[in-house]
Amino acid sequence: MRPVQLDELLAEPVVVPLVRYYGCMPCRAFLQELEKLRRDFETAGVRIVAVGGAADYQARNLMDNGIDYWLLLDPSHALYEALDVRRIHWWMLLYPRTWWRYLSTIHRARQGRITGHPLQAPGLAIIDTDRTIRFLYRGRTLGDYPSPAAVLSEARRLTRHHR
Repeated sequence: MRPVQLDELLAEPVVVPLVRYYGCMPCRAFLQELEKLRRDFETAGVRIVAVGGAADYQARNLMDNGIDYWLLLDPSHALYEALDVRRIHWWMLLYPRTWWRYLSTIHRARQGRITGHPLQAPGLAIIDTDRTIRFLYRGRTLGDYPSPAAVLSEARRLTRHHR
Protein backbone atom coordinates (compact mmCIF):
# COMPACT_ATOMS: atom_id res chain seq x y z
CA MET A 1 0.00 0.00 0.00
CA ARG A 2 1.28 3.45 -0.81
CA PRO A 3 1.00 6.31 1.70
CA VAL A 4 -2.04 8.53 1.15
CA GLN A 5 -2.38 12.06 2.43
CA LEU A 6 -5.80 13.40 3.45
CA ASP A 7 -5.11 16.39 1.21
CA GLU A 8 -5.16 14.06 -1.83
CA LEU A 9 -8.73 13.01 -1.02
CA LEU A 10 -10.30 16.47 -0.92
CA ALA A 11 -11.81 16.52 -4.41
CA GLU A 12 -15.15 16.74 -2.59
CA PRO A 13 -16.02 17.63 1.01
CA VAL A 14 -14.86 14.97 3.46
CA VAL A 15 -16.34 13.73 6.73
CA VAL A 16 -13.37 12.83 8.92
CA PRO A 17 -14.04 10.82 12.06
CA LEU A 18 -10.98 10.93 14.31
CA VAL A 19 -10.98 7.69 16.25
CA ARG A 20 -9.00 6.97 19.42
CA TYR A 21 -7.62 3.92 17.66
CA TYR A 22 -9.14 1.45 15.20
CA GLY A 23 -9.57 -1.24 17.85
CA CYS A 24 -11.67 0.95 20.17
CA MET A 25 -15.11 -0.63 20.60
CA PRO A 26 -17.23 2.56 20.40
CA CYS A 27 -15.03 3.86 17.57
CA ARG A 28 -15.49 0.66 15.56
CA ALA A 29 -19.25 0.79 16.14
CA PHE A 30 -19.34 4.44 15.00
CA LEU A 31 -17.35 3.64 11.85
CA GLN A 32 -19.77 0.79 11.10
CA GLU A 33 -22.74 3.16 11.54
CA LEU A 34 -21.12 5.58 9.08
CA GLU A 35 -20.58 2.69 6.65
CA LYS A 36 -24.33 1.99 6.71
CA LEU A 37 -24.89 5.60 5.60
CA ARG A 38 -21.91 5.78 3.21
CA ARG A 39 -24.02 5.75 0.05
CA ASP A 40 -26.20 8.55 1.48
CA PHE A 41 -23.06 10.60 2.13
CA GLU A 42 -21.81 9.88 -1.40
CA THR A 43 -25.19 10.87 -2.89
CA ALA A 44 -24.86 14.16 -0.98
CA GLY A 45 -21.44 14.66 -2.60
CA VAL A 46 -19.42 13.92 0.54
CA ARG A 47 -16.75 11.28 1.11
CA ILE A 48 -15.93 9.59 4.43
CA VAL A 49 -12.25 9.26 5.36
CA ALA A 50 -11.43 8.15 8.91
CA VAL A 51 -8.21 8.96 10.73
CA GLY A 52 -6.73 6.89 13.55
CA GLY A 53 -3.41 6.12 15.24
CA ALA A 54 -0.63 3.89 14.04
CA ALA A 55 -2.17 0.39 14.18
CA ASP A 56 -2.43 -0.38 10.48
CA TYR A 57 -3.42 -4.01 11.19
CA GLN A 58 -6.55 -2.77 12.99
CA ALA A 59 -7.45 -0.50 10.06
CA ARG A 60 -6.91 -3.35 7.58
CA ASN A 61 -9.09 -5.63 9.69
CA LEU A 62 -11.94 -3.10 9.55
CA MET A 63 -11.55 -2.64 5.79
CA ASP A 64 -11.49 -6.42 5.31
CA ASN A 65 -14.68 -6.71 7.33
CA GLY A 66 -17.04 -4.21 5.77
CA ILE A 67 -15.67 -0.68 6.05
CA ASP A 68 -15.47 0.49 2.45
CA TYR A 69 -13.88 3.91 2.85
CA TRP A 70 -10.35 5.13 3.55
CA LEU A 71 -8.91 4.53 7.03
CA LEU A 72 -5.82 6.69 7.31
CA LEU A 73 -3.12 6.60 9.97
CA ASP A 74 -1.88 9.62 11.90
CA PRO A 75 0.73 8.20 14.31
CA SER A 76 1.94 11.65 15.39
CA HIS A 77 -1.66 12.86 15.91
CA ALA A 78 -0.89 15.95 13.83
CA LEU A 79 -4.49 16.32 12.63
CA TYR A 80 -5.82 15.83 16.18
CA GLU A 81 -3.53 18.60 17.40
CA ALA A 82 -4.40 20.90 14.50
CA LEU A 83 -8.10 20.46 15.33
CA ASP A 84 -7.49 20.67 19.08
CA VAL A 85 -8.91 17.19 19.71
CA ARG A 86 -7.14 16.44 22.97
CA ARG A 87 -6.90 13.70 25.54
CA ILE A 88 -9.54 13.39 28.20
CA HIS A 89 -8.77 13.47 31.92
CA TRP A 90 -8.43 10.06 33.59
CA TRP A 91 -11.32 10.77 35.96
CA MET A 92 -13.70 11.03 32.99
CA LEU A 93 -13.41 7.24 32.79
CA LEU A 94 -15.61 7.21 35.87
CA TYR A 95 -18.48 9.01 34.10
CA PRO A 96 -21.54 6.81 33.61
CA ARG A 97 -21.88 8.03 30.01
CA THR A 98 -18.38 6.70 29.25
CA TRP A 99 -19.38 3.26 30.48
CA TRP A 100 -22.72 3.52 28.69
CA ARG A 101 -20.95 4.20 25.37
CA TYR A 102 -18.91 1.03 25.82
CA LEU A 103 -21.79 -1.11 27.03
CA SER A 104 -24.10 0.07 24.23
CA THR A 105 -21.59 -1.11 21.60
CA ILE A 106 -20.72 -4.48 23.11
CA HIS A 107 -23.08 -6.35 20.74
CA ARG A 108 -21.81 -4.49 17.64
CA ALA A 109 -18.04 -4.38 18.02
CA ARG A 110 -15.24 -6.27 19.67
CA GLN A 111 -12.57 -4.48 21.68
CA GLY A 112 -9.12 -4.52 20.10
CA ARG A 113 -5.69 -3.98 21.58
CA ILE A 114 -5.20 -0.40 22.81
CA THR A 115 -2.73 1.41 20.59
CA GLY A 116 -1.66 4.99 21.10
CA HIS A 117 -2.75 6.89 24.17
CA PRO A 118 -5.72 5.27 25.94
CA LEU A 119 -7.21 8.66 26.86
CA GLN A 120 -7.21 10.18 23.36
CA ALA A 121 -10.54 11.89 22.79
CA PRO A 122 -12.42 11.16 19.57
CA GLY A 123 -13.70 13.80 17.21
CA LEU A 124 -15.22 14.47 13.82
CA ALA A 125 -14.66 17.18 11.22
CA ILE A 126 -16.18 18.01 7.87
CA ILE A 127 -13.48 19.49 5.67
CA ASP A 128 -14.37 21.33 2.48
CA THR A 129 -12.46 21.14 -0.80
CA ASP A 130 -10.77 24.48 -0.01
CA ARG A 131 -9.46 22.89 3.25
CA THR A 132 -11.89 24.91 5.40
CA ILE A 133 -13.28 23.15 8.47
CA ARG A 134 -17.06 23.42 8.03
CA PHE A 135 -18.02 21.37 11.08
CA LEU A 136 -16.02 20.24 14.10
CA TYR A 137 -17.04 18.00 16.97
CA ARG A 138 -14.63 17.34 19.83
CA GLY A 139 -15.56 14.33 21.95
CA ARG A 140 -15.72 14.98 25.69
CA THR A 141 -15.24 11.37 26.72
CA LEU A 142 -14.36 8.02 25.16
CA GLY A 143 -16.74 7.04 22.38
CA ASP A 144 -18.33 10.51 22.27
CA TYR A 145 -19.33 11.14 18.65
CA PRO A 146 -22.22 13.04 17.11
CA SER A 147 -25.01 10.86 15.79
CA PRO A 148 -24.34 9.62 12.25
CA ALA A 149 -27.74 10.98 11.17
CA ALA A 150 -26.80 14.44 12.48
CA VAL A 151 -23.46 14.27 10.63
CA LEU A 152 -25.28 13.32 7.41
CA SER A 153 -27.73 16.17 7.91
CA GLU A 154 -24.87 18.63 8.43
CA ALA A 155 -23.04 17.30 5.36
CA ARG A 156 -26.17 17.71 3.23
CA ARG A 157 -26.71 21.24 4.53
CA LEU A 158 -23.14 22.21 3.69
CA THR A 159 -23.17 20.70 0.21
CA ARG A 160 -26.49 22.40 -0.65
CA HIS A 161 -24.66 25.71 -0.33
CA HIS A 162 -22.13 24.54 -2.94
CA ARG A 163 -24.77 23.89 -5.57
